[in-house]
Amino acid sequence: MTANHFSGLDGLAIRSALDQLPAVFRAVLTLYYLEDLSYRQIATQLGIPIGTVMSRLSRGKQLLREALRDQGRPD
Repeated sequence: MTANHFSGLDGLAIRSALDQLPAVFRAVLTLYYLEDLSYRQIATQLGIPIGTVMSRLSRGKQLLREALRDQGRPD
């Protein structure tokens, strides 16, 4: 899932789906996709290991896809 992956969706749908996610996943997704930070930068900013960033990003993307599907939007 890349930032371009969201280009066919409206911002409101994405924001609504993001708002459904737990804060730990929402933070990592926002920093990675919207702020364009690297794993290392996110880890530093949040004070967590890079492996945790990678794990939360992976799980967050899965949860975001599910939330978008629940809204009747393809992932």
